[in-house]
Amino acid sequence: MARTNLQTLRERAELLQLIRMFFLDRGYLEVDTALLCPTLIPEGSLEVFRTCYRSAGGTDRDAFLIPSPELWMKRLVAEGSGSIFQICKSFRNSEPAGPLHSPEFTMLEWYTLQADYLQSMDTLEELFAHLFEKLGRDPVLAFGDHRVDCSLPFLRLSMAEAFQEHLRVDLRQLTNFEALGDAARSSGLTVTPQDRREDLFHKLFLTSVEPNLPHSRPVILYDYPALIPTLARNKPGTPWAERWELYLAGVEVANCYSEETDPERIEIFFTEQEKKKRQGLEFHPSDWELVRIIRQQGLPKCSGVALGLERLLLFFLNQDSIGGVLPYGAELSV
Repeated sequence: MARTNLQTLRERAELLQLIRMFFLDRGYLEVDTALLCPTLIPEGSLEVFRTCYRSAGGTDRDAFLIPSPELWMKRLVAEGSGSIFQICKSFRNSEPAGPLHSPEFTMLEWYTLQADYLQSMDTLEELFAHLFEKLGRDPVLAFGDHRVDCSLPFLRLSMAEAFQEHLRVDLRQLTNFEALGDAARSSGLTVTPQDRREDLFHKLFLTSVEPNLPHSRPVILYDYPALIPTLARNKPGTPWAERWELYLAGVEVANCYSEETDPERIEIFFTEQEKKKRQGLEFHPSDWELVRIIRQQGLPKCSGVALGLERLLLFFLNQDSIGGVLPYGAELSV
């Protein structure tokens, strides 16, 4: 077992407390929801961990480790919690091995009521400014040979602008399978009969766009194509979803939605993703109770952000692997 770096442990604890202070000072309620659940939100792109609960009476029941705290946090928001945040462990199976992945990791997730994804960009920038101020540091982070100037404002780049710059294509035209397939083949990528529209988009993005994002400044990449199934609200009158991701030196650190509040759209998402889950490695029951609660009580306008804390800590603690910012358990991170 790897030896713990106690100085890193202290610095990690300080950063977590500063993050808590930021949200508490702004009136967010800190919550602590379940990590082990009988049902989850279905997401076809994620694989989960299955375990078994054995009651004293001898009845076995499947249970699953959460890939994020979204499920229970959305229930709380629907039931009137107000703006909330949580720092907790999350678990994802079948992730690619490497310095940026661990099957067990720490998630910061927050939901802001009566806010959209643009307002959450502002909150993110304010969080970074808060951390640098309280740490008494210049707003520059390091990762390997990269230096990231986190002076405000961050670079905000639409997905359409990124595709135009790096692929010389109009993303508005890539709305059907044929157009995406042609663009993929023109970029030297293989198109298979099993590919879906979102698969082709991700092939293009991951090979030609993401690796070329600027590394010297934080990049907020926003307005993702609505053809990618998520629980983000569609941007009215456009082919985009109100969603962004934060990149530091090309590393994805955070993901944000203006949350979908229409129960019909949420039910469609659940139904389609549940079908995809049946084709994955580990099927799990979907939490239709969340859909029922939203139908009965409504989900207020809100924006949610999920941020991988170990990835953020890589930069603040100048480490080159997630194993370097975990107290223990790094053996499964590479």
